Amino acid sequence: MSASAKSSKEIAAAARQNTSSYRTEIPPSANAARRLLEIYSGIAPADVYDHISNIRDQAWAVFPYGGIGSFSFLDFTSTLEDPNFQGVTTRLTAPGSTETFLDVGCAFGTVVRQLNALGVSGERLFGTDLQPRFLELGNELFRDGQIRSRSSGITFVAGDMLDENDVRLDVLNGRIDIIYASAFFHLFEAQDQIKAAKRMVHFLKTQDQNPGPVVFGCNGGPRIAGSEKYVLDADAWREVWDVVGQETGTRWKTEMEVIEDNEDRIRTRFVVYRAS
Repeated sequence: MSASAKSSKEIAAAARQNTSSYRTEIPPSANAARRLLEIYSGIAPADVYDHISNIRDQAWAVFPYGGIGSFSFLDFTSTLEDPNFQGVTTRLTAPGSTETFLDVGCAFGTVVRQLNALGVSGERLFGTDLQPRFLELGNELFRDGQIRSRSSGITFVAGDMLDENDVRLDVLNGRIDIIYASAFFHLFEAQDQIKAAKRMVHFLKTQDQNPGPVVFGCNGGPRIAGSEKYVLDADAWREVWDVVGQETGTRWKTEMEVIEDNEDRIRTRFVVYRAS
């Protein structure tokens, strides 16, 4: 479904469902993002709290995702602690590296701006999200072109990963080495996960011999009836990429690690490699 197809009825239903996640206080888990806004965007510490809250409330009005209401869109501590992300960061910041990085479902573009702050040139960083307004709010959140002396140079593209006819995303075709897709695949059931993964395959450089992670991230959610349709186990995840390979003429190897599993919640970390 395209962003424009979100009806007022759907937005109201999502707001009712996610009202319990709405917080008025910014949690300590957002501290890394607050530091980024202070250092990268040059926002005075005394102004950061109100600035974040204002942007969050505008985003909630666009579409009330639970992660917006809870401020978890600012919690990238788990990303920074992910050994896969650490390895990718080392590759991207290595002297002479030309590898490119795409964050799918990037929302406000926090992760790519973190990489930019670590020294990865903006020309090698890309982000995409279904909601174009989220990308605009990301520019406002990080004050690109305002407090910052110049644009970051990062490319952001709005588009629908499930719509193979959405030509807006074609600009990414054949340009990407590494795709980060955290908290993305678990939004869909397996058939739509396959659609999104096939689109990612088109984004990747066709002659890339990258031996490391090509697609990686985390999936997770509450343990409720039917949650296994969204947060796939290792076998179902491998089957998704087997189908992707069959339908795109490619071959993939998958790995999955359960990093949280209790009666309330499950969270997994995954990596997809090119098969030799």
